Amino acid sequence: MNPGAELQYELSRAVNTLRRRQASTSDVSEQKALTRIIARLNKLLAALDQADLLGTADALADGVETLELAVAAVRHGPFDGYLAALEGHLNILSALSGTLHSLDALPPTPAGDDDDASEPAPAAKTARRKRGMAPEPTARGALPSGLQPPASVTDFATLRDEYAAWYAACEPRAERQGEIAYYLKRLTRGQASYEQVGAELNIPWAFIGITHGMECGFNFSAHLHNGDPLSARTVQVPKGRPLTGNPPFTWSQSARDALIFKGYHQVSDWSVPHMLHLFERYNGMGYRRRGVPTPYLWSYSNLYGKGKFVADGRFDPEAVSKQCGAALMLKAVLG
Repeated sequence: MNPGAELQYELSRAVNTLRRRQASTSDVSEQKALTRIIARLNKLLAALDQADLLGTADALADGVETLELAVAAVRHGPFDGYLAALEGHLNILSALSGTLHSLDALPPTPAGDDDDASEPAPAAKTARRKRGMAPEPTARGALPSGLQPPASVTDFATLRDEYAAWYAACEPRAERQGEIAYYLKRLTRGQASYEQVGAELNIPWAFIGITHGMECGFNFSAHLHNGDPLSARTVQVPKGRPLTGNPPFTWSQSARDALIFKGYHQVSDWSVPHMLHLFERYNGMGYRRRGVPTPYLWSYSNLYGKGKFVADGRFDPEAVSKQCGAALMLKAVLG
């Protein structure tokens, strides 16, 4: 079953749950609220017939929000398993969110491609720089005037000014505005959860939220470490996290463990350039060896056109990322 069909099936089941509740409750206000909620879900179901992947993801997000409104609309018992049924629908939709994310997510840079070394840039690009030639295009035109191609080094001290210059020049592509709006909607929806964890560890909520989006598709039923289900310890690298406690874990428990595991609770520099460096290191620095802007930061912007590591760990110079870059989300939140 494809994601769109799965979403239609689960939303249809949720509509049936809400109709049963509507028939059993005697509270007039709740009945009216459920009428509006059912109509909203039916509208989503009708739109899904013609939806592409982005439309499916957007409908999924709206479906989750609508079911959360249904939970809030409950006023009186008996509940007769109603709330448990709604929670079951929400859990399935959350898991489907992870499935949709995996279709577009950027795989980590393969081991050995993020070496912290001063390896020279590819010969062709080095020659272009020495001859004073214009940088190669990013697939849809040259880099903005005055902007240098990505340096092949990986240490932050050397890259600080590059990050600042690229961030200042970064602009969303007009044709990607709809996708970007979807990512920002998901990011801000989880802001309260990100703020709670961030306050405990002194980490900006936007950094946590963007990491959650890039790694888990904003799925609150998945480990921030790697997107594995919270119902057990992580299976993928890093394996066996969290080390303490018993599953199922809450998202906050796992998020704290992931952020501490990465040492982010000890970071004192939360400037924009340093956050960009931390994001890039999270995915890997291997794009720099190829002189390619990492899509993990710059996808959907004027600074990225094509070139990405594909699922099998190989770099494809013609592949185009379908995931919004972290820098665009950060700039939309912070300016």
